[in-house]
Amino acid sequence: MKKYIPLIIIAIILISLGIYKIIVLDIKWDGINADETTAWQKTDLPSSAVQIEEVDSQADLLRQSMYLWVPVLIVFLTVMVVGKKRGMWNPSKSGVIAGTLSSFALQPLHELLHALSIPGGNEVHIGIIRSSFSGYASSTAPMNIIECILYYIVPALILGIVPLILFIFRKDKNNFLSWFLYGFALCGIIQTAPDWFGLFPIISQVPRGAVIQASGYHTFWYIP
Repeated sequence: MKKYIPLIIIAIILISLGIYKIIVLDIKWDGINADETTAWQKTDLPSSAVQIEEVDSQADLLRQSMYLWVPVLIVFLTVMVVGKKRGMWNPSKSGVIAGTLSSFALQPLHELLHALSIPGGNEVHIGIIRSSFSGYASSTAPMNIIECILYYIVPALILGIVPLILFIFRKDKNNFLSWFLYGFALCGIIQTAPDWFGLFPIISQVPRGAVIQASGYHTFWYIP
């Protein structure tokens, strides 16, 4: 038990910080929207604002993200099959299914994790787009590059990378819990594929010291 104390302390600190950030944000739950035109908030931007070259809609972003989540799915399934054939483990199908469904059901949490990186005091709209059943966390708050990167990667870390690491370091991989983590990580990583394709244009196009701000579906940058 003692060896887990540092991890427990870190978890308590992170949860406390998350609760504090939720309190200082003005979070509004939009529910399930009919289409994405009502999902993204708009604001006035400086005349010098430059639009980032990116896809034109959430639907386009989801199609683009297939180039990432399809290879991820193939790798995860290959690891399960090859590992079983070589006698490394005996995957729990019920564990994988339960983990995958649990992760999928936590889509609102995924969007809430996005919101935690938005500067406090700003309004954030969270909801689900009905046509594609994809979530969104929409805000027009000005952000620096670090805040923007965290906005995109925090859900991937918490819902994908962390459970995958927990699975890797578990000694007993022949039980329900291990494969629950595996399925949870699989779905968590697949669901964050659009986030990576949303981040790539930003880190490749935005100059150092710029302010990043969204208006409607698109993202802009300008030098303050």
